[in-house]
Amino acid sequence: MMTPDCSAWVNEMFSQRACDLTPAAVRDAAHVFYTPVSSDPEVSWRCATVLSDVERKRWERFVSKELKNHFEQRRAFRRYCGALALGSSSSLSQITFAETLNGRPYLRDRSDLWFSFSSCRSGFIGAWSGTHGLGVDLEDRPVEREVKDLAQMYFTESEARTVREGGPALRRRFLQLWSLKEAALKSIGAGLPFGREFEFEIEGSLRVVYAPREHGGPQRFKAHLFDQADVCAALVLRNR
Repeated sequence: MMTPDCSAWVNEMFSQRACDLTPAAVRDAAHVFYTPVSSDPEVSWRCATVLSDVERKRWERFVSKELKNHFEQRRAFRRYCGALALGSSSSLSQITFAETLNGRPYLRDRSDLWFSFSSCRSGFIGAWSGTHGLGVDLEDRPVEREVKDLAQMYFTESEARTVREGGPALRRRFLQLWSLKEAALKSIGAGLPFGREFEFEIEGSLRVVYAPREHGGPQRFKAHLFDQADVCAALVLRNR
């Protein structure tokens, strides 16, 4: 028996659950949506119906049911964001993404749209722009190693000091800077080992202190942190 395509159901579900987090200052340049992970088994199996054969093969590699459910919802949400970006009423299963060598997703027939996605245990975030490079990151995982050591390894000295002097807010400061780093690196298509390519100031007003010269320096970037109770989320926009 053929597996049904539940695109309409999945689209309506995300329409009801997803939150538009787009900062007012960048509404003319980008869109940012967040949705929480659902624990409802029906959500996961209906999301699975819009996945491709390749995605289903990846799904089979996950050992736990929790990871399988997370993957199904994450990939369905990516298609939902793609449909929003296109203004398309087509079946979500027809929204086809490819990836660059660095793993950045893009729509095969709209490579001019820059997408970025991130997920954590509790939710998914997606962003896109037709005019800017961008990156988003979402964090809620407990830090498995000492945050001060990680900050010293990946952050600039000024950022590491901000974490060390964080007191009760130490972990929160670390995750804010970490999410900013991830989002910034996604906006240029790089990876975390190059974390010192960017420097952020989060005390007072958020500011991009340093960015790679080959990408125009800090004046070409805008950064935003989202005030969410249980997660740290960041958006970084880059003028192309």
